[in-house]
Amino acid sequence: MFVAEFAWEIIWDHSGELGRGLLITLEVTAAGFGLAAALGLPIALMRTARTPLLTVPAVMWLALARGIPLLIVIFLLYYSLAEQGVVTFSAFQAGFLSLGLTGSAYMAEIYRSALQAVPQGQSEAGSAIGLTGAQGFAHVLLPQALRTAVPPSVNIFVALLKGATLLSVIAMADMFHVAQVVSAEQYRPFELYTAAAVIIIAVTLVASAVGSIVERRLSRGYR
Repeated sequence: MFVAEFAWEIIWDHSGELGRGLLITLEVTAAGFGLAAALGLPIALMRTARTPLLTVPAVMWLALARGIPLLIVIFLLYYSLAEQGVVTFSAFQAGFLSLGLTGSAYMAEIYRSALQAVPQGQSEAGSAIGLTGAQGFAHVLLPQALRTAVPPSVNIFVALLKGATLLSVIAMADMFHVAQVVSAEQYRPFELYTAAAVIIIAVTLVASAVGSIVERRLSRGYR
């Protein structure tokens, strides 16, 4: 009965729109994750520094970025800044900035934990062979830390992918927004939202599989 009543043709007829929406969702998620990964490392280094001039701003940023809901960040960047005449972002720009700024706090904690997991002897070994502090960090500590950071980083990517569905509130033409528009036109919300959910689940499974492959290859390289 359920299969018979499920309007499969609605999904098929609008598969092209859903596909284009998915591409935009993946693009904004990838851009946001890239920004989060880029900002996370310097924030992690500031967090582990021995001077309050660096640790205090880092701690404040971590608390702020993790404490403000993503939806509020989206509204602040897209609506509030434009209303105040500060800067006007497109929906895509506001989207990836919101994801990146929020995700940077979580990536910073991942980097910090990964760096702390590297044995202290590795740093000492680098010094013993004549590497400077910066060289030892770049060639010894960081590669090992990045290998450790891969699995939890995949989780952050998945979290940002799910968070990207909120961007429909600023009318970005992502997959969830497409599902909203088409379901309103066709009066078949169940089919469209189910399709969107299944697609998101499939993408998260693929992302997790890719993360596992990368982790295994990195581990093999350090054996």
